[in-house]
Amino acid sequence: MNKLPKINKAALILTASACLGIPSSYALESDTSQPLEIQADEAFFDQKAGKATYQGDVLIKQGTIEIKADYLQVFTDPATNTFSSLKATGTPAKFSQQLDEQGNMVTSRGDQIDYVTEGRLEINGKGYLKREQDEIDADFILYMMKDETFSAENRGNGRVKMTLQPSQEPSEQ
Repeated sequence: MNKLPKINKAALILTASACLGIPSSYALESDTSQPLEIQADEAFFDQKAGKATYQGDVLIKQGTIEIKADYLQVFTDPATNTFSSLKATGTPAKFSQQLDEQGNMVTSRGDQIDYVTEGRLEINGKGYLKREQDEIDADFILYMMKDETFSAENRGNGRVKMTLQPSQEPSEQ
């Protein structure tokens, strides 16, 4: 088996920029000030290409942000060394983040999860997304974190399944 080289400091910086690239306006501001924890069986970093690769039981945590995958790639713009996207694959790959101080969460899982800097979360293959109490099941889900919109489609047999909860209005006493 061909082992990937051990992770280096530049790879940590690349991955940190990825997690820090998830705008705090979409979740808890304190997440980006928390330590970044990375665990994987193997890691590889190509600074010239702006790509870090982790494989084998990958776990990334920063505050309430958590990514679990079998394989994770993090991409940066080599010219500016800023985060551009990440791709997580697994059986399934998972992403979660606390949205607010009340404990509301966004969780997702799918065969592949792609995140880009614009707050665009794409879930491909056996996709599932839960935001607070609303749930979506579909082959493909596009969730725009900034404006909290989504689209979903089934690319094979079956249909999109959604469960949307009614808004809770404050009770008058």
